[in-house]
Amino acid sequence: MHEYHLVKAVIKTIEEKTAHLKNIRKIAVIHLVLGDMKMVTKEHFRETFKEVSRGTICEGAQLRIKEVRGDILVVENIEGEFAE
Repeated sequence: MHEYHLVKAVIKTIEEKTAHLKNIRKIAVIHLVLGDMKMVTKEHFRETFKEVSRGTICEGAQLRIKEVRGDILVVENIEGEFAE
């Protein structure tokens, strides 16, 4: 369940960074950098994300994951959908 904590941290970060945006409806795309030393594949990360994100602003978001060498997990960019 190592990936659970990584996914939870990503969702929490996104929620905190977007809390001030009053007209955001949901997060559509999340761009991540995932290091191989985090010991989780992007497939496992995606599967866990799908379950953990239920009921959050990130539910249904598309993950674009760039795998790199090293001990890194970075949210590079997010794309949201906003109310008119």
